[in-house]
Parts: sequence; structure tokens; C-alpha cells
Amino acid sequence: MGWIAVGIIGFLASIAGIILLIIALARRRGSGVARSLAILVVGAVMLLMGAVLSPETPSEMPALITQNASELVLAVEDFEPGWVQQSAKPATKEGAQSAYHVYFYKGTFYPTVVQNTVAVYDSIDLAKQVYLGEKPQNVSLEYPKVGNECFLNIAVAENQRLVFRTSNVVVWLWLQQDMFGDVKSYARIIEGRI
Repeated sequence: MGWIAVGIIGFLASIAGIILLIIALARRRGSGVARSLAILVVGAVMLLMGAVLSPETPSEMPALITQNASELVLAVEDFEPGWVQQSAKPATKEGAQSAYHVYFYKGTFYPTVVQNTVAVYDSIDLAKQVYLGEKPQNVSLEYPKVGNECFLNIAVAENQRLVFRTSNVVVWLWLQQDMFGDVKSYARIIEGRI
């Protein structure tokens, strides 16, 4: 039974204890008063346990992100000089309210590429499902501290893939053809926008 349910039962038991106490005092029965006080104390303890031990109260629930995905993706201004934005367009991500994809490159022969997709979902649970569905098995992963949860696929050094989730938003980043690039720095830029 969850602690919130314990608190609700405690509240109801406290109310019942108060009502029984009032009835016992009105009838002037000593045993009824003692029984009513016992019910009242047990109810109060359960109410307190429910209030103190409840993992999430409504005020602690994370707020849903309502921004459009196009406002959250990387922009050419986030890069050093020499980077070119090749495309910026809506993306298709199943279940997303909005999704947007951008593509940047630097250089001409075997250019370094950064791709970024952001999707905003209706709920945190749906975003969690999408995030977990992206997590590969049996490959080398790191877990940078970005967003609520994050993984970085480092199986191929020159093609890094980072995915993170913050609330109801999932972010994908690919750094390609750059063995020494820092994809985490781009992730932190986006994290700052969410």
C-alpha cells in the first residue's frame, strides 16, 4: 500500500475517532472515551506517516515542458565559426507533440557533422518509454549527468550518440567524424534551453 493511501486511511480514522469521542463524551461513557481516543491517535499517526513518507506530493511533480521542439534544438550560433547549418526541419517521432531536427557540418572533405533531434511528448511516462527504447544493449555506454537520465554510446569513437530525457522531452545528438569532439557540451546547451 502506498504512503498516500496510508495517509488517507489515517485521515478517515482520525475523523472517525473524533466522531466517536464526541458521541462517548455526550453519553458520558468512560470506556467509549478511551476507545475513541485510541482510534484518534492511531488515525493521527497514520495521517502523519502518509504525509511525511509520501514520495511525491502534487507540488513536487515535475512540470511538463510546453515549448515547441524547434525552440530547443541547437542553432548555428551555438557553434564556433566555420560551422554551416545544412537543414532545419520538423521531424517525425511517434507520439510527439512536436519534433524538430537540425544538421550542421564543418569542413568540406570528410566533414565533422552534428545532428540534433528534439521531441516534446504529452507525458513524462511516454518520454521515459521512448528514452528507454533508444538505449542500446551490449555496447559501450557512458552515463553523463545531463537531464533526468542520459546515455552516451561510445562504441565507435568517431561517431558518438548521446540521448537524454528531461521531463517530457527527449533529445538525440550525433557527433560524427570527430574522434575528439565533446558531444556532452552540445547536450548541456540544449539542457539549458529546456
